[in-house]
Amino acid sequence: MIRDKTHQEQVERWANFVRDNPREKWKPAIDALINSQYNMAAKFYKNLQKTSEGRIIYERLKKERLKLKNNN
Repeated sequence: MIRDKTHQEQVERWANFVRDNPREKWKPAIDALINSQYNMAAKFYKNLQKTSEGRIIYERLKKERLKLKNNN
């Protein structure tokens, strides 16, 4: 996937910010981002299970995740 120049600039700004600042300053932002990603995934899976087809897909995803986890 090709990213645009502004994305690369943002990545570099963040890397510089992390390098130049103590962990206490940037860690809360990362924690909030990661937590929001977990919350969005939980909401997605909850909504997915509202239909019978969604429940089938959800179960298949769980099996695939377990298979990947056991292979590592």
